[in-house]
Amino acid sequence: MASSFQADEYVWLSFLRGVPGLLTIGCAVQGWRLAAGVCLVVAVWSDVAVGVVAGRKSLPKTQSVLQVEGFMDFLCFVWAPVQMALAIQLDGWVLAGAGLFVPAGIFRLARFNVEGLLGGGYKGLPVTYNGYIFPAIAVVLNYVSVHRGIALLVVFLGVAILMTSDRFVTPEM
Repeated sequence: MASSFQADEYVWLSFLRGVPGLLTIGCAVQGWRLAAGVCLVVAVWSDVAVGVVAGRKSLPKTQSVLQVEGFMDFLCFVWAPVQMALAIQLDGWVLAGAGLFVPAGIFRLARFNVEGLLGGGYKGLPVTYNGYIFPAIAVVLNYVSVHRGIALLVVFLGVAILMTSDRFVTPEM
């Protein structure tokens, strides 16, 4: 019974870590780019906090937990960055980039579910890094004079290539 309770606790912790991702999406839809960026960074910290709590409590990682974690990662670090980019610039360039970025993120998450950690790290760029990349790009785009849609397309393409790459391993933190 105790392990079932622990697994349930881990599932609920995983659901709770999705709250900042939902807030990111809501803020982005409202056009509140600064708040969306802050919420996206908080989503990274929430992900880390859940991992630390689960590790310290030795919570079991059941199949349910893995599925919920994958969905929360998609919500927070694939879909929320897309919404944030659309809040920055709604045009065909961003939509095209998002159309490549989303499947790359799905592939990255699926590959991790199948392969797990390899040699003490993650093959390719973990989706969690998007929680820092997109807020940073949003800040940079406020200070440089470039076409925002094309710049976001380039970022989406670059991150998609890095997420799906099997040429490097990102060390586990």
